[in-house]
Amino acid sequence: MTIELTKGERFNLSKEAPDFYKIAIALGWQVSQTAQNCDIDASVFMLGADGRIPDEKYFVFYNNLTSPDGAVRHSGDSRNGQVEGDDETVFVDLSLIDADVEEIVFVVTIHEAQANNQNFSQVRNSFIRLYNLKSGSELVRYNLTEVFSQETALEFGRLYRKNGEWRFQAVGQGYNAGLQSFVDKYYVENKVKSTEDVAQKLDDAEILRLFSDRVDRLLREEAIEETPIPASSESVEQPAATPVNAETVESEEEEKIDDSALENLEAAITAEEFWKRYEEGERDFTGINLAGVDLSGKTLDSNVSLSQANLIGANLANANLTRVNLIGANLQGANLNSTNLHSADLIEVNFSGANLTKIILYSARLIQANFSQANLSEAKLDSANLTTANLSKANLVQASLSSANLTGADLSQSKVSKINLSYANLSGVNLSGVNLSGACCIGANLDGANLTGVNLIGVNLQSVNLIGQNLSGFNLSGVNLHGANLSEADLTSANLCGANLSNANLEKTNLKEAKLVGANLAGATLTGAIMPDGTTHK
Repeated sequence: MTIELTKGERFNLSKEAPDFYKIAIALGWQVSQTAQNCDIDASVFMLGADGRIPDEKYFVFYNNLTSPDGAVRHSGDSRNGQVEGDDETVFVDLSLIDADVEEIVFVVTIHEAQANNQNFSQVRNSFIRLYNLKSGSELVRYNLTEVFSQETALEFGRLYRKNGEWRFQAVGQGYNAGLQSFVDKYYVENKVKSTEDVAQKLDDAEILRLFSDRVDRLLREEAIEETPIPASSESVEQPAATPVNAETVESEEEEKIDDSALENLEAAITAEEFWKRYEEGERDFTGINLAGVDLSGKTLDSNVSLSQANLIGANLANANLTRVNLIGANLQGANLNSTNLHSADLIEVNFSGANLTKIILYSARLIQANFSQANLSEAKLDSANLTTANLSKANLVQASLSSANLTGADLSQSKVSKINLSYANLSGVNLSGVNLSGACCIGANLDGANLTGVNLIGVNLQSVNLIGQNLSGFNLSGVNLHGANLSEADLTSANLCGANLSNANLEKTNLKEAKLVGANLAGATLTGAIMPDGTTHK
C-alpha cells in the first residue's frame, strides 16, 4: 500500500520505515506528442546546513552520476519521456550520506527550454515516488496535479534531516528559470548578477559541462581537500529562481502518515538469504531479485547463473565473479568498484550509471552491453568482446582495452583521456565528439570508424589501420603514424606538420593542400598519392 502525498506534505522515513537505508527516488513524466524533442533532466543537489552544496561533486546529474560519499547514484539521462513509468532514478543509501549533508533536493529541468520554446505545459503525468530498493515496494508517491503553463523547471521533492531523522517532502514548486538558477541558489562560489537579458544566459548543456569539467579535475586530485578547484571566473547573468505558480509550501506543516502502508511490504531477498541458498549448493539464480543487495568482497563459483537477475543498485565492490553468467542482468546504478568479472558472460547487461572503477573485465563477453554514462575509469577490459556495446558518455579515463573487440560500438561523447586502445578492433565504432588526446592506439583497427570531431593530437597511432578514412582538415601535427595504413585516406588540408609517417602506407592517399612541414616520410609508400601541390606521386 502506497502513501500518496499532496503538495507540501511530509513523511518521516526514519520513524515509519527505520530499516529503509537503501531507497530509490524515481521520477517520471510523459511528453506530449507535440513536443517529442523535449529533453527533461533530473538533477540532485546535496546541501549542507547553510543550504549550499559543499563542493561541485555534491551536484549529481547525468555527467556526475555518483556523490563523493557514495550515498547518491544517478541512473543516467533519459531522453524521450514517451513511455509510462520511471524515467530517471536516484539511488540513495542513507547510511552513507556525509554528516555535513542535511538536505537532498530533486530538481527537473527542460534542456534548452527557451531555445525550443518549451515548458511543462507540454509534460503530463509527472510524479516522484520513493520505494524500497531491495523489495521494489513503493512507500510514498507524489503525483503533480498542478498546471504549469510557463514553468521550465520544477523542484519535485526533497529528503531532509531533522532532529537526526530523515524525512521526505513533496514540494512541487514550479519556476520560470533554467538550471543555472538552481546552481546560483545552491552553489556558493557561483554568485551572479540578476538580469532579464536572455541572450547572456548559458544554456543547460554548458552549465553541466562546466560543472563536469571541474568535477573531473577534482576527482583526479590526490589531495582534494587541500587543493580545491575554484569555480569558473566567468560572470554569468541569470535571473534568480522565482516561483511563478502555486501557493507557498508551508515549511513546518504537520506530517501525515498512514501506518497501514507498511504492513504488506514484500520480503526482500537479502544478502543473507542469498548466501544461505548459495552455501546449500544452489547455483541457478536466473531472474532473481537482488536489487540493492550487498555482496561486496564475496566470491562466487564460476558455474553460478545470475542471468536476467535484478541487481539494480547492488553493491558488488571487490567481489570475485570470474566466469559467472550474468547474461541480460540489470546492474543499473550498481557499485562494481574493483569487481573481478574476468571471462564473465555479460551479454546485453545493463550497466548504465554504474560505478565500474577499476573493474576487471579481461576477456569478458559484453556484446550489446549498455555502459551509457557508466564510470569505467581505470577499468581493465583487455581482450573483452564489446561488439555493438553502448559506451556513449561513459567515463573511460585511463581504462585499458588492449586487443578488445569494439566492432560497431558507440563511444560518442565518452571520456577517454589516457585510454589504452592498442591493437583494439574499432571497426565501425562511433567516436564522434571524442577527445582521444593522450590515448594509445598502437595497431588499432579504425576501418570505417566515425571520427567526426575527434581530437587526435598527442594520440599514438603507430601501425593503426585508417584505410579510406576521411581525415580532411584534421590536425595531426606531431602525431605518431609510423607504419600506419592510410591508403586511399582523405587527408586534404590536414595538418601533418612534424608528424611521424615513416614506413606508413600512403598509397593513393589524398594529401592535396596538406601541411607536411617537418613530417617524417622516410620509408613511406606514396605510390598514387595526391601530393600537396596537386600532383600524383609515381
